[in-house]
Amino acid sequence: MSDFYTYRNEFSRKRRQRRIVGVLSVLFALACLGAAWYWYQSREPEQTPAPTPTPAAAEPTQSPETAATPAPTPATGETPERIVQAVDTAVWNTSTPVEQTIDTEYFNTDHRMVGVPMLGTVTDSYFNTVTFVGDSIASGLGLYATGLPNAKYATYISAGVNSFVNNATMTNAVTHVEETPMEAIAATQPDYVYLLVGTNNLVTQGNEDSFIAYYERLIDMLRERLNPGVIFYIQAIPGVQETVVESKPGLDNARIATVNDLLANLALRKGCYFVNIREALTNPADGSQIDDYQVTDGVHFNPAGYRAWAEYLATHTVWNRRSIYSGQNPYYIYGA
Repeated sequence: MSDFYTYRNEFSRKRRQRRIVGVLSVLFALACLGAAWYWYQSREPEQTPAPTPTPAAAEPTQSPETAATPAPTPATGETPERIVQAVDTAVWNTSTPVEQTIDTEYFNTDHRMVGVPMLGTVTDSYFNTVTFVGDSIASGLGLYATGLPNAKYATYISAGVNSFVNNATMTNAVTHVEETPMEAIAATQPDYVYLLVGTNNLVTQGNEDSFIAYYERLIDMLRERLNPGVIFYIQAIPGVQETVVESKPGLDNARIATVNDLLANLALRKGCYFVNIREALTNPADGSQIDDYQVTDGVHFNPAGYRAWAEYLATHTVWNRRSIYSGQNPYYIYGA
């Protein structure tokens, strides 16, 4: 089965192919223009037809044998008459659109195949420069000692992705401060941004297209306000308890899995990393929340669930020279 590196390498390979095709197209166009210029400069001027001789000056009639013999080229340096018609450049010197043959988008990738793989274990200090952005589900990482309380949090009660794009004033679920998200996130100036938002959006059915469009706009807005080197991780939306769908039909675990496929494809298109936290928090069979991590509402997690979540994040980061790892550095494990 293909993994994260296969998809990242495929994405890079196709980007190189697009560049090569673009360069070759430009070179081909320049070659055509050069050939046309050379032909235009080297073509011979057409000879003006000689006037028809008068009967008095007409030459003696030639016999068929004599007429069939081509006349030799005059020795006076005159240019022989062209026997091939001039080329009409308007016929071939044109350009038309070419059908695209290289895929430039990902649409149907399974999110389980795109997730960042296990790669060493970073220490808790890694998360000191992390800002978690999202709804109240992620806030438990900052509220419980079993999570990651030293990170920064821009997580808000009842927030949807549109709440961030519209920069609505909201209550921070960790600090309990009324603030506008974009200003709060920009103030942290993190090295890493972990996004998790969407559960509140999915309560409404049939809004997948607008949800992804808002999510893409959110990433663009964050990049405009943060330093260029910030690394973005899109976290998978975790599953819920099986009974939640009875009161909130939009939170069907099968639908949540489909939306995660869309988020994984979005991560590939936008140059982000996708972290499949569902591996640690949900049952692999149906994507429902693991019973040992449930709370009353069937959506959020208890302290044990947030500990499992934090441990998963620590073991699923992309290698970075600045990161400090517990135990062997994966840079040397892989012999890079």
